[in-house]
Amino acid sequence: MENENKDFFDYDSYIKSKGKKKNNKKKSRSAQNEKKSTSPAAEKNHIAEDTLDKIKEEGRESIENIKKMFDDALSENAAEMAELVTEEVSPEIPVVSMSGSKKYFILGIVISIFTVIGIISTLSFSVDKIKAFADNTQQKNEFAKFIYPIVICDPAPFDQTVKLRSDTLITAAMWDIILYEDKSKYERDFDYLIIPEVDVEKHATKLFGDGLSFEHQSILNTEIGFYYEEDKSSYRIPSNPRYFTYSPYIENIERVGERYTLTVGYVSPSPAWLSLTSEEEPTPEKYVEYVVSKRGDEYTLMAISQPEHEKMDTIGL
Repeated sequence: MENENKDFFDYDSYIKSKGKKKNNKKKSRSAQNEKKSTSPAAEKNHIAEDTLDKIKEEGRESIENIKKMFDDALSENAAEMAELVTEEVSPEIPVVSMSGSKKYFILGIVISIFTVIGIISTLSFSVDKIKAFADNTQQKNEFAKFIYPIVICDPAPFDQTVKLRSDTLITAAMWDIILYEDKSKYERDFDYLIIPEVDVEKHATKLFGDGLSFEHQSILNTEIGFYYEEDKSSYRIPSNPRYFTYSPYIENIERVGERYTLTVGYVSPSPAWLSLTSEEEPTPEKYVEYVVSKRGDEYTLMAISQPEHEKMDTIGL
């Protein structure tokens, strides 16, 4: 029965189906219209999104490129700085292990240092000795020059200068004038000099100190004479005497404060310059001890005595 009905034309079904198709076409057209109406905005959005993505991508690439450039620059600067530092840094001193050779090297340095110290000490000691010897020699010459006028007189031992006789004072003063004074200032009378008595007293005080007593008189002997002229208060003495009794040779000096004890050898008969400049030590005829005080640069004779060994020889005789 159902099959039979299917063989006949169904108008109502046909109309319904047509209506459905039309509706479907309308829907499809409306959908297409919707697509057409919405596609420009969507397409713009899509383009904007794509553009934004491209910008972001390009931004990332730019950032990556800039970062890479900075990294390259920094790496190059670091390499250059490392090279500069490497060039300026002084070469490293190789560390040597404490081997036998190094021990010998250190020992050699220590020995060299002690050798240098020894040489310096020896030189210093030698210089001090030479200086002391030179100073002692100079001091001996100064004392010899000072006592030379007295040695020529060969006075007897004394312990106080105020007890000296006038002839000893005058003779020593005359020889001091002859040896060391500027004689051009004195009046001449042929081969004689006229020496005022005040100058004689001044030179005597220079040798023996203050507090002396003078009795002016002529000093005469077989070798040389000093003539006193009372009316002129002067002495007439030879201008160039050639007679000398003894010259001094200072053998030893002992000092206590400003008091010096000199062991003086009497060398006879030779001029002073021979005993003072000769390289060979002279042979004195006798020895005498002189006690001399020093004040500043001035010397004063205080006493003369006979040394102990000279006393023993005298007693033995």
